[in-house]
Amino acid sequence: MSARPSSLRAFAAIACGYWTAPGYRTVAWSLTAGMVLFGVINVAIALWLNVWNRDFFDALEKRDTVQLAELVYVLAAIVVSAGISVALHLHIRRRLQINWRTWLTHVTTRRWLHAGRQYQLGLLADDCDNPDGRIAEDIRISCELAVEFAQSILQCFLQLITFLSVLWVLSGELPIRIGSTEFSVPGYMVWAAVLYALFGSILTYALGSGLIAAGNVRQGREADVRSVLIRARENAEGIALMRGEADERERLRDAMSQLGTAWHAQTRGQGSLALLTSSLAYIAPVVPLILALPRYLAGDIQLGGLMQTAQAFSNVQWALSWVIDNFPRFADWRASTDRVVHLHAALHDLEEDAEAGDGERIEVTPGRSDRLILREVGLSRPDGEALVAEAEVEIRPGERVLIRGQSGSGKSTIMRAIAGVWPWGRGAVELPKASIAFMPQKPYFPLGTLREAILYPERPEGFSDEDLREALHKVGLDHLRGRLGETERWDHILSGGEQQRVAFARVLIQKPAWVFMDEATSALDEAGQANVMRLLAEDLPRTAVVSIGHRPGLEAFHTRELVLEPGKQGAQLKARADRLNLRDLYRRMAATSRAESAAPGFWSGFRRTLIGR
Repeated sequence: MSARPSSLRAFAAIACGYWTAPGYRTVAWSLTAGMVLFGVINVAIALWLNVWNRDFFDALEKRDTVQLAELVYVLAAIVVSAGISVALHLHIRRRLQINWRTWLTHVTTRRWLHAGRQYQLGLLADDCDNPDGRIAEDIRISCELAVEFAQSILQCFLQLITFLSVLWVLSGELPIRIGSTEFSVPGYMVWAAVLYALFGSILTYALGSGLIAAGNVRQGREADVRSVLIRARENAEGIALMRGEADERERLRDAMSQLGTAWHAQTRGQGSLALLTSSLAYIAPVVPLILALPRYLAGDIQLGGLMQTAQAFSNVQWALSWVIDNFPRFADWRASTDRVVHLHAALHDLEEDAEAGDGERIEVTPGRSDRLILREVGLSRPDGEALVAEAEVEIRPGERVLIRGQSGSGKSTIMRAIAGVWPWGRGAVELPKASIAFMPQKPYFPLGTLREAILYPERPEGFSDEDLREALHKVGLDHLRGRLGETERWDHILSGGEQQRVAFARVLIQKPAWVFMDEATSALDEAGQANVMRLLAEDLPRTAVVSIGHRPGLEAFHTRELVLEPGKQGAQLKARADRLNLRDLYRRMAATSRAESAAPGFWSGFRRTLIGR
């Protein structure tokens, strides 16, 4: 992986595109302007309250009941104004947070769910674990806290400028005598507020510097716990049948134990920080009163001036103490931004690998012919270990090729390389110009209706329900013909064999020119396998089929075989020495047909297909 940049600068480079993105930037700048406007209004209201505070205590000291009554009405106006301003400010802030998060989520998922990156990233999980958690949780924290921090920093800045001038005027000069030397300090309350906040900030940073790393570790452990629970839910049936509940509980116990260790490490850092911040919070209201007391006792200011000075000092001290008040949350935010940045960095590395021209990856290019060609294609694992030695393969339209080999020899990896989701290796794959469909061993079922599941990834437009029912009938799923409009978790309701039959129904509906099957009949019995393979030959006689599998009986439905044989430099892909001629293939399929009672009319069409080749 490439060197990681500073997470804050990198996060800014990734996330600030929201303010320049077409379709987002107008609203983004409008909401940002609203944040600034209401920040100014809130500080103006705070200044109004500061002046009211002076007038109220002066009237209280004079026992002026008429002025006190008037000031009650003024306070009511301040409260109503502050309430309306805070409510509108909150609305704008939350709108900005969700809009920014939505944009960044779309940008991240566009990079993640593209060209097989989500699959490739899963093979590099040690470097970038739980990308789903980073997208769902860390992006949320990053955007929400970034907006809150920006709002509070703006508020601090405006409040600092406003109340520094107020405090400077109210402070006057403090006379100091050291021996025979006498001098005065102008605006001494301002210097006291700066020194107080600086002292607290330095101590806060020193005590809480380890919280960022501790927060990063803790959030990683939180994601691990979620991952264990998600895997248990997604594999509930397998765990139940194998009585693996105790093992899953142990895995969860281990994950919780590691989370507890990370939690306690973070707690120790937060405890040290809380000891300081709580102490400063208790003395914060008292410090300005003590500092302003000499001028009050000397008669330079009245009670209202004392309280106004104390409040102005508190406002300046609050503005200067942003680090003290926000450091724990800032540590959590930094941990989340780190995880978001690392996810984008990992995706960037994959994209760079895909664009590299040094021959250290498999080049997949759209074909200029109607054939599939593998030129010196060698496959390796992500760590560089050789998997399949260089192979030269050419498959013509309408051919039916079976690829066999021992488990783990790299059969499925060949299909992934053709699909463009396995870049590790060398050589070039030239795809045919026609449409291509891939059928993995476990078909994918999106959330939605059965109609949408059958047509995935195509849109429902252009396909009639009668066509879908006919396809379900052909693959032996008559009991589903009336459920096209039902929304269910079809990957949980349907058995493995039924899911594979639905995958064949997809192919019959979509009619691709090329079909690549990876153990696509592994969950079917021999009769079901023979039926769906005959359907491909009968309904799609011009479709080329490349099958990966080792089940008996598959050879009866293919015109030639390629075998992966173990070798020192990786498995070697070789053609069968005893390649069947068309007559032998016809006899074998005829025997299979008699055994499985093939539908009338099939052999005439299939024989014409063979002879036509």
